[in-house]
Amino acid sequence: MKFQMYNLQTQNKKGQGFYFRGNFLYFVSVKRLLKYCFALAVLFYGHNSLAQTTERKIDSLQKRIAASTNMDEKLAWKSQIAVLLIRGGDYEASERVYQEAVKETKGLAPGKGLATFWHNRGNLFYYISEFDSSLFYYERGLAMRRKIGDKEGELKSLNNIGGIYYMLNEHQTALKYYEEGLRKEAELGFEEGSQVYLSNLGTIYTSLRLYDKALLYFRKSLVQYKDNIKDLHTVYAGIGIVYKEQKRYDSSEYYMKLALLAGEEAGVPSQVAYTYVNLATLYNSQIKYGMALEALKNAKAIPMQDPLLDMSIVGNMAAIYLDQKNLDSAMIYMEELIRLEKLNKIEKHQEALSKLYAYYYFLKKDFVKGLDYIELYEQYKDSLYDLETVKQINEMQEKYESEKKEKENEMLQIENKSYRTTRNYLYLILGIVFTALIGAFVAYSKIRKKNILLDTQNHIIEESQKEILDSIQYARRIQFALLASDHLLQKHLPEHFVFFKPKAVVSGDFYWAIPTEEGFIYITGDCTGHGVPGAFMSLLFITTLRQTITEFNIQRPDLILNKVREQVVKSLNPEGSKEESKDGMDAVVCLLDPVKRKLVYAAANNSFYIVRNNALLTCKADKMPVGKGVGEHVDFTYNEIALEKGDVVYTFTDGFADQFGGPAGKKYKYKQFEALLLNIHQLDMAEQKNKIETAFEKWKGELEQVDDVCVIGVKIS
Repeated sequence: MKFQMYNLQTQNKKGQGFYFRGNFLYFVSVKRLLKYCFALAVLFYGHNSLAQTTERKIDSLQKRIAASTNMDEKLAWKSQIAVLLIRGGDYEASERVYQEAVKETKGLAPGKGLATFWHNRGNLFYYISEFDSSLFYYERGLAMRRKIGDKEGELKSLNNIGGIYYMLNEHQTALKYYEEGLRKEAELGFEEGSQVYLSNLGTIYTSLRLYDKALLYFRKSLVQYKDNIKDLHTVYAGIGIVYKEQKRYDSSEYYMKLALLAGEEAGVPSQVAYTYVNLATLYNSQIKYGMALEALKNAKAIPMQDPLLDMSIVGNMAAIYLDQKNLDSAMIYMEELIRLEKLNKIEKHQEALSKLYAYYYFLKKDFVKGLDYIELYEQYKDSLYDLETVKQINEMQEKYESEKKEKENEMLQIENKSYRTTRNYLYLILGIVFTALIGAFVAYSKIRKKNILLDTQNHIIEESQKEILDSIQYARRIQFALLASDHLLQKHLPEHFVFFKPKAVVSGDFYWAIPTEEGFIYITGDCTGHGVPGAFMSLLFITTLRQTITEFNIQRPDLILNKVREQVVKSLNPEGSKEESKDGMDAVVCLLDPVKRKLVYAAANNSFYIVRNNALLTCKADKMPVGKGVGEHVDFTYNEIALEKGDVVYTFTDGFADQFGGPAGKKYKYKQFEALLLNIHQLDMAEQKNKIETAFEKWKGELEQVDDVCVIGVKIS
């Protein structure tokens, strides 16, 4: 089970002024349990039998591929091989299999095999903890399964997508997918689905620290699995973790060792590795440091390409050294954890890190810093374990149970009536024959009338569709009229380019500018959503920006963002409103004085770059949006930069870096984007725009565009 957690055993020391309770520190929060428990759906739905070794299963699939002429089936089997390889830790071999298979998808009509191929591509990214890529391919598989009417496949996709969103702390979205999946389970009477349902409920209740309920559902799932130990890793691990949280250490160790055995029997290295991590946290809770370190050593020895596993091991090493009061060693591992987070762009451990640092500074008797980190921890904790989420999960569960019972009652009534139906068949057949003779004549005349009606309805639909498209096109003209004009930008930024590519007809991204007494202000904005909803938001923000600068006469970038946030939050959350809107904007506001070569800026979530003398400088943003949410009562930061002749300032939204494509179907990401800018920055601005557009289209290939894209370059003369 991909779950990692540790506890710091502390005592109330006289004179320290702070008391750490037992079970104070958790690494990677209980949410990490969810990662692997939701993987249960992946293991269930993608690979139902773990009775053979990985090699035997791969050999069996290869024989099927060789014997089959059905390309749809062959694709599904090849993607299963790729998943089996990556579960075994062989990322390169898995990628080779995928690259060979992806060539065969071109021109292939939608079918179950192709949908399974995209779903299993999501599984591949899941196993290396690239959740955004995993989500992209799960959703692609879901869309195809809905298109071809694959109800069982749709259930698998919904379950995995819900699990990923829950992992990403997007509770509302996760619950939406999970609830839809539960409804379909009831409709299909899908036995495997009910096993996943029970186990996932155990996972959710564990993450919310409702341990009695978690045990209830894990035990129900255990009964359904019966005696097949190789399918039981996730359930055993879940029970073991719950018992650990309840300080029932003997029971916890018993179930964790059962989970270890199940993982070894199944031949799944990831299950074995994470079980060793769980055992390490258990031993650390019992102050058995030697055994805890040995368990982490065993986990590290398993060949895996999993950044979360690496971070789990490092974080737990830090916790053990803190327990032992070895502060220097603890700090080495804490810094290594931060380095791995930045390297892998995974920022999921703030709650755990804040606890680590709090404990570290209290041990150093630096109580001011320690309390700062305690406050930070409380913020993260409250965001993860809110009562509203618990309430929604309980309501969803009750709704599902009710629907399931209704379905069972319906089936029972059908069975009770079946014997009465049989004796009436003869009368029914005779009646049908007689009625058919009469109805044939009537049907003929009705068909003629229906055809006329159908033609009329089709005409109405076509006209309505045309009106909608015309309205969207008109909205596009309005939006583009509000953007900064080419004439305005050319007048104040003689050397510049704008690469603007909406995902749909209208856009949530925008760029806007206005000359002021202090200099030339230009903004690169990314509003919540894209398409029509995003366009509405962009119009709201452009209007509010104009009002702030012209009517309120605010020209300093940080004060502009403060005022815009205040105005927009009021607009979207009027007094008496029942629903709270957290829609907002990420943005960079630049105030450029070209004569003094001075740039003043404020940025919300989106950093930007300056390329100078073949080096790329990153201008950091405040980690908060222009809207309701984290940091809404904190002022934006004032930043001032002295520019030099030849500098190129690049501002942008996240659409370019987030685009999927390339040979492996991965995100473009910022590292590659930075390399592109360094490579082209000395070209003239028109050529730079061409290079950026070409790079984007080449990377995207035949995949759909995932978000609006806006990149602006300004050269300082």
